[in-house]
Amino acid sequence: MSKILEVREIEIASLVMSEGQVRIRKIQADIDELATSIRIHGLLEPILVCSSHSGDGAFEVLAGQRRVLAHQRLGREKIMAAIIDEPVDGENAKAISLTENIIRRDLDTKDIIDACSWLYKRYGSARAVAKETGIPYAQVLKHLKYDRLLPELQSKVDSGEVSLNIALKAQDAVESLSGSAKSAEALDLAEALETMSGAERRQILQEKRANPEVPIRGILENFWNENERDRQILVTLPEAVHRALQSRAKEMNLTQDAVAARLICDAMTEDHYPGHRDGRGRQHR
Repeated sequence: MSKILEVREIEIASLVMSEGQVRIRKIQADIDELATSIRIHGLLEPILVCSSHSGDGAFEVLAGQRRVLAHQRLGREKIMAAIIDEPVDGENAKAISLTENIIRRDLDTKDIIDACSWLYKRYGSARAVAKETGIPYAQVLKHLKYDRLLPELQSKVDSGEVSLNIALKAQDAVESLSGSAKSAEALDLAEALETMSGAERRQILQEKRANPEVPIRGILENFWNENERDRQILVTLPEAVHRALQSRAKEMNLTQDAVAARLICDAMTEDHYPGHRDGRGRQHR
């Protein structure tokens, strides 16, 4: 097993990207932000390299290509690197890259799928992929199921509109259907499940499995009609806006959720009825 020989600064000019790199999508995404973070806080984690197979003194980057790009954006000539004591072959390079990126939790879903599929073809089983990468077997198995998804669902997963897990559940729920009906039902179901809580998803899936002949839109309409209630939404607010919301809630002796709900309702009402008066007789403009 390869071991870390040393950690030291090396010349960026001596680096080449390993063919085992897992990340092939969105490589340039947020590079400016990463470069700014490195400029302010420094490199928090060294890149991982090994000696190049060419024997010309170069190093292959096994993990950290975006950190290299950020250093180049900053005009730096050296980068801190953890150096493995020997060259790494293609399979091990792919496994190292996948494991490192999974741990960092910033890989594109399709990159993970492609890497798991590539390693599966090399190692011959999902368990072998799990063993070599340290990724849980269930997670490897789930990503290997991407290939059996309908093309319409694959597109939704690729775009990030629907998670792989939801897409698989939606397709399984309409498995008894065929042709265009199956595609339409799976797509409608997946898009609906993506917006629901875990309990709501279980209820809808149970209903669909119990009544496979009922169109999913009919099941959803019945569900929404029977469950008319306030729905929770999660938003990310700038710190200044959050402080203002807290202050307003304190002044009105209400919860932040209640104040936020009022603001949203007022904004929606004003949009449809400019100049309306609210329940307290105050005119909004």
